[in-house]
Amino acid sequence: MNKFEIEILSPQGLVFKGNIRSASFPTASGIITVLPGHEGLVTKLKHGEIMLDSVNGLKKITVTGGFAEITNKNINVIVEFAVHSDTSNKNKIEQAVKLAKAMKEKRKNFIDMSVIETDLKKSVAELKSGISSKRR
Repeated sequence: MNKFEIEILSPQGLVFKGNIRSASFPTASGIITVLPGHEGLVTKLKHGEIMLDSVNGLKKITVTGGFAEITNKNINVIVEFAVHSDTSNKNKIEQAVKLAKAMKEKRKNFIDMSVIETDLKKSVAELKSGISSKRR
């Protein structure tokens, strides 16, 4: 069974590191799947789910964009924001959405609205990813 290593980083820190059998990424050209021995490639990632077939089962990680560097031995991924797409994050996600909406409604002068809108979009993406994985 061929495996290779992947490391996914975000500004929040290490998201995932481990051995996998395959990985699928959301790109501007569509979903690409990488297997061991893949040709070298650097690609821009768009908002969506990274699907990892790891030795511990299928892992889904929702990202809001970034880049993936693929070599024939490993993959290095840097993303703007990432969250594991599982139901254990659902309460955390819902609280973040409520907080972002409440802050936006207050419209205080010292609050940068673009930051709040970005946080709201991230929270909605997290919530949707948790709901979609629950349905499967």
